[in-house]
Amino acid sequence: MDRSYPSLLPVLLFVAVWALANIACALVRCIRRRSKRQPPASEETWTAELVSPLHLRVSTTAFNDIISAAASLCSSERWPRVAWLIDAFYSTGVYAAIASMVLCVGVLAVAALQIGAAMGAKIGLMLPKGALILNVSVLDQLLTKVSDMEPSEQHSQLSRRQHHPESQHVLQPVIPGVTLPAGHLWHYLAALAICAVVHELGHAFAAARSRITIQRLGVFVMGIYPGAFVELCQAKLDQASVANRLRVSCAGVWHNAVTAVCIWLLIRSGGLGALFANSGWSRVSNGVAVVDIASHSPLYGQLPLHSTIHRIDDVCLQPQCSNDSIFINDSQFGSSAIARWTSILTATYSNRNTTSAGFCASLAENADDGLCCEMSPRFPLGESPDLELFCFERFQQAYSGAQLTSPVCFDLRVVLQRTGTDRCQSDHDCSIIESTRSSLLQQPLNGRQKQDRLCVIPKSPHADSRVLRLYYRIPESASEKLLVYAGSPASLWLDVQVSSLVPRVEWLPYSLPSWIETLLQYVLSFSLAFCLLNALPAWHLDGEHPAIITRLTACLIHKCRFY
Repeated sequence: MDRSYPSLLPVLLFVAVWALANIACALVRCIRRRSKRQPPASEETWTAELVSPLHLRVSTTAFNDIISAAASLCSSERWPRVAWLIDAFYSTGVYAAIASMVLCVGVLAVAALQIGAAMGAKIGLMLPKGALILNVSVLDQLLTKVSDMEPSEQHSQLSRRQHHPESQHVLQPVIPGVTLPAGHLWHYLAALAICAVVHELGHAFAAARSRITIQRLGVFVMGIYPGAFVELCQAKLDQASVANRLRVSCAGVWHNAVTAVCIWLLIRSGGLGALFANSGWSRVSNGVAVVDIASHSPLYGQLPLHSTIHRIDDVCLQPQCSNDSIFINDSQFGSSAIARWTSILTATYSNRNTTSAGFCASLAENADDGLCCEMSPRFPLGESPDLELFCFERFQQAYSGAQLTSPVCFDLRVVLQRTGTDRCQSDHDCSIIESTRSSLLQQPLNGRQKQDRLCVIPKSPHADSRVLRLYYRIPESASEKLLVYAGSPASLWLDVQVSSLVPRVEWLPYSLPSWIETLLQYVLSFSLAFCLLNALPAWHLDGEHPAIITRLTACLIHKCRFY
């Protein structure tokens, strides 16, 4: 029996890299011991230190003069207004950091209440009947309403994760492969490194503006977690004024906040798309282009790369795609193709949300094996071993409440490939369609045959799995093709990477715009997290050097001016 095991390649690569790092550091230490002259670490331009077997620090003094020169370039003697603006910029960061600290305390409090409410609800389910317990469900509902913010209409994929019905808590753990796609690991690590470097450069530049000596700048890797640090002269920092120390302590948080705002404006304003549109890419006019498909996806090898998906079920991805009444052009799905793609796959819970008409079928086609309609959370697509067989329900059931007396199961692809006159709103429509067709063939139907005509759609009692119709076109053909997908819409959204941009020349990569946009979205999210959490007056955070609120109090007592 064939069994599939998880790949050990990432683990072996991780072990090999750290083994080589430990061997290299050991060799360097051995060479230094044998050398006659060992310069102090403060005099070395570049140093690498293995703090522990999985903790490597690399620092340098090569950028100290560059940062100091940049800070002194805008001196008050040369450009007084520019110097005043820079000082005002970092002074504004002090107030932003204080606001961030208060906001973070509030967010942590709400998150603690949510966790307590969830734990209380679970404990309440385990208590015997009649036990006196605090009803925390109402509190949890109130907190959920506060945390469920309306998502903005962005041209991104990552931001649409907040559509998911499970994302109801203020704080969510960020774990690649668990709460985030495993394929986003490189985006995750690169975004962490960028945010850390931007944060530390804020401290360094503010210190240089305050004439505090920068000793070293560096980066580190702990396991797979990247980070950065800056070492300042502690004596100069202690001698600086309260206002300057505040600016230095809050500059990292302020840099992260400004970075988040700039990225948000770049994406929200469409500037990122315009930048690519003027750099060799063009916009897809009638849908979204498929740029990558995960190898484990059932669509791998079935959905051609670089094809254009223009419709899911009856919802056009491009607004106002057709005047045909069967197509859904409702603006509730979004105003762009990417927004509609994401909204359909993450914010709809039933086939009825994306289907405007049913499909005509006959009871004579019913192939019920007794298992296809046995749907449960464990088997959301039914228990039938025949993958082509699927359970259907009446289309008008949502409106009239009509119920089928017995399960009906049809060949999924045969029924869903019917278009045109075989689309219906009720069983009566199917009877009329079949009667018209039979009269043309001079084969009139009897009453029994008319009653056997049903207007049906695939049954989808569980939102995490359902049937979706993907209509696409390949670049070299104008004909429309249909691909039927049965499974999790969220998995489809994660496994199939799409973009609204395609390259004008062949040598440009299709996935580059989407990759960069996803990276920017991670940088945006992590910048906000750095901004909030680093402002807390806790050990090993910016609030520790010393607590921001203590410095602010001292500043107010001495009536110092920030600028």
